[in-house]
Amino acid sequence: MKLRPLIFLFLAAGAVLAPVLHASGAREVAWKSVEGCILKLEGRAVKTWNAYRAEKNNRLILVQLGRRYLILDTKERSVQEVAPSEVKLHGKDFVTSAGAERKLIPSSNWVTRDVGPAELIRVRLMDYGKVLEVQVPHPYNFRVSY
Repeated sequence: MKLRPLIFLFLAAGAVLAPVLHASGAREVAWKSVEGCILKLEGRAVKTWNAYRAEKNNRLILVQLGRRYLILDTKERSVQEVAPSEVKLHGKDFVTSAGAERKLIPSSNWVTRDVGPAELIRVRLMDYGKVLEVQVPHPYNFRVSY
């Protein structure tokens, strides 16, 4: 009978400490470079850019336009800007913290379409007033179906 209060005490302590431990060990999102990606701004090629795909979530695309980092969420149809100080270089790829402060960029005219070997994402960025077009190759599926 004396064991029950101790079990209750440990469970209560775990419930109180779990959010604190989770906040201190904030998860990170790993971004892998996408090879063969095409990016256009208002129908023209951009001088300095790169595109990255979230390692565990194929719907998220990180686009680097010069010194600006934008996260395109194709499911939620939203664009978020991440501060350059929150993006850390990890080899040739990037890592961002999941709890990083992100600014929502107004966007409209979303188009996501399968264009053969790639996925086309077209969105109008309201702060630029220009259309961003990204063609991201489909990730390889190494599973074989018989």
